[in-house]
Amino acid sequence: MRKVMASPLRHRTGVQQSFYVFLFISLACSYNIDLEHPLVFQGPSSSFFGYSVLEHFHDNTRWIIVGAPKANSSYSSSVRSPGAVYKCRVHSNPERRCTEMDLGRGNRPRESCGKTCQGDRDDEWMGVSLARQDRASGKILACAHRWKNVYYDSEHILPHGYCSIIPPTLQGRTIPLIPCYEDYKQKYGEEHGSCQAGIAGVFTE
Repeated sequence: MRKVMASPLRHRTGVQQSFYVFLFISLACSYNIDLEHPLVFQGPSSSFFGYSVLEHFHDNTRWIIVGAPKANSSYSSSVRSPGAVYKCRVHSNPERRCTEMDLGRGNRPRESCGKTCQGDRDDEWMGVSLARQDRASGKILACAHRWKNVYYDSEHILPHGYCSIIPPTLQGRTIPLIPCYEDYKQKYGEEHGSCQAGIAGVFTE
């Protein structure tokens, strides 16, 4: 009787072991980071280069778009650490060079942005989040959640957050987006005075 009972138990244990081995192999094979042939891109030190990363494809060219929210910007040298967005070509780029993208915002620390809007760009964290439209010629959204409206001076500093919509070509005019700004809103609690929009972003279909 013992021999008859032992056989099914041994069979079940063997099946379980085979299942665990198969599961382990499946998990190992599904891990999709290529450790043997990585593409390594580097940016300025202390810039948080790589805080956000995005793949982009346009006109038969593949890019890696990288946010560096603590970077100094070569296009905005008068602004203190506004952050930057870089584009890194995947192919035909043997030196793995990345170049900063010109978001067309000029070199002024303060910028007029509405009837009661004066933007402060110091430490705005541009590139904290990146998003892309899921289509062939998709636009890119790059945001700075620490951008502030200081129109009312020190009494009311409103960290609304700011985003730029970048064309698929990665050059040319960008479109500003300040979803939480409304004319004549001047205090925290007036609907969304301190919303820090852009800490995350996504395009809907």
